[in-house]
Amino acid sequence: MRVSALVIFIIPRVFAEFPNQAVEKTSMGDASIVILGWHYHQKGFHVEFLTDDDNLKSQEPPAPQPPTRRSSRTKG
Repeated sequence: MRVSALVIFIIPRVFAEFPNQAVEKTSMGDASIVILGWHYHQKGFHVEFLTDDDNLKSQEPPAPQPPTRRSSRTKG
């Protein structure tokens, strides 16, 4: 199941990164959300945290950049 694979991925990362986030007073729930958000961001997904929590929102991955247009015209 996909859920099991995701749990196997997320739990060790939360435990590994949580001591650093605990110093910043981040809850385990917020830490899990941030780690999952960055995981999907690295896979190419657009991730947005829909929350009123400013601390959690500040840890949101950046929005994807729109692709640049390349001109096929040559100078000359």
